[in-house]
Amino acid sequence: MKSFKKRKKFIQTEAIVLKSFDFGDADRIFTILTSNNGIIRVVAKGVRKPKSRMGGHLDILSKVNAYISVGENLSNLSQVETIENYSVIKNDLSLISVGFYFLELTEKFSVENNPDSELYYHLSYTLDQIFQKKNELLMRWFEIKLLSFSGFLPDLYNCQISGNLLHEGDHLFSSVNGGLVDKKYSTETDSYILVDKNSIKAMRFLSKKNWPDVKSINFKDQNLVKIKEVTKKYIQTITQSLINS
Repeated sequence: MKSFKKRKKFIQTEAIVLKSFDFGDADRIFTILTSNNGIIRVVAKGVRKPKSRMGGHLDILSKVNAYISVGENLSNLSQVETIENYSVIKNDLSLISVGFYFLELTEKFSVENNPDSELYYHLSYTLDQIFQKKNELLMRWFEIKLLSFSGFLPDLYNCQISGNLLHEGDHLFSSVNGGLVDKKYSTETDSYILVDKNSIKAMRFLSKKNWPDVKSINFKDQNLVKIKEVTKKYIQTITQSLINS
């Protein structure tokens, strides 16, 4: 009886290169976020050889058109073409740190081989906005939208202890409970972050609006600093929970 090998699956996809590491003598493994297939780890065989055709297309923070032979544990990258190299970002230290932050954060909230086109286009769109020089605001918007896409958007309207709708004013943020807490519970723990009413309004606005609406508003620096304090603590709590689960 003849035995038939299982036919390999090939996909062609747009992707953003998130990170890489050397593998073997001449290969390199890349983590890429694809437009339709989520995060995929692929091996590019011989890419570290001087005459490799793929080497110049696979810089971290590059958008590419990738041809992939899908494997059970590790897929093979058979061909790649550059769509966008983001050279302007890479040639500016202040911009590249922002770009790499977006890549790192996206990977933390991604699940391997889990299709998530919304996440891909959020990252792709945001990378195109870095040149506008409103990057503190862009980072806060990116974080809050990423939390929303991933199902971790904090509750900014109801007290996480009583369940009651919060009145307008200053309140507390609990990263463990995933949202705001009425200020009367301030004696419960010292891990809460006090958030002023204007920063709360700003976070609510960022969670609802697209970037063209957001960038047209002049947010006060102190509000952006407070939002950064909240999102940093909250993201640390979530990612640690994901690692431990």
